[in-house]
Amino acid sequence: MRLLQDAMDSFVRERMKQGGEAGTLAEECMEGLADYLVHYSDLFRDELAEAEEPQLADWEEALEAQMNELMDGDMDAGPELHGLELAQLEPEHMRDFFGWYLLREIGDDATGIEAYAETVRDWLAFMRKQGDLDQARYLEFMAVVNDMADECVRTARAMRLLFHYVRLGGGVSPRLRGQRFSRFVEGHARVLSLGEHQVWLGFDSQSERIGPVPVAREIAALLREGDVLDVELGLRGDVWLMVDIGPVYPASVYVEAEEFGPPGKVS
Repeated sequence: MRLLQDAMDSFVRERMKQGGEAGTLAEECMEGLADYLVHYSDLFRDELAEAEEPQLADWEEALEAQMNELMDGDMDAGPELHGLELAQLEPEHMRDFFGWYLLREIGDDATGIEAYAETVRDWLAFMRKQGDLDQARYLEFMAVVNDMADECVRTARAMRLLFHYVRLGGGVSPRLRGQRFSRFVEGHARVLSLGEHQVWLGFDSQSERIGPVPVAREIAALLREGDVLDVELGLRGDVWLMVDIGPVYPASVYVEAEEFGPPGKVS
């Protein structure tokens, strides 16, 4: 029985031997993956549901112990995967790790996402060489990582352009920027359709189709139908404009965000 934590640690140790940035990047990537699996994936959800509400005295005792460990420099570097077996890890966990977690954590850093993707590919190849993954499982994981790396780089680049576009006024001339908005709507909006310079958006919890919302041509070229934008929109006159923007997620990982909330973190 191969434990997932062991498979991660052995890869990091191997990378550390190479020196340079390879070991640091491997450690950061594995810690991020562990954080996603422990705090946000379905692998520990049963434990979260069954956990009892802690008593105040127990909480205070645990907090004091944690502070003492922190002062002594004995805190763990990252979340522990406990007895989780490698066989419990599925390709779909990689889809969510890249398409939701990384975009949420590092946002528009397309270069960082590419580096994480290459590190995960190397980890999968390392496990295949060690005999921890058979060929079929290896190919399944690699297919998802390759697909999601391309998708996440695309949406990260779209987010970066959108951020600057919104900060520069969303394509509205300075003369018109002083006009009041009559309505605002915010949340996770799905791309319903696209034009050369515009996008139509909709929220899963509403039937309203919002648009056209003006965007730069370069942004429209990066977006795809089904992508989801964490966005605030404002109505000025009869034109909807983007007034704030957060992460952009590819359609392949998105569920109805208005109705979905990841489980609370375990401290």
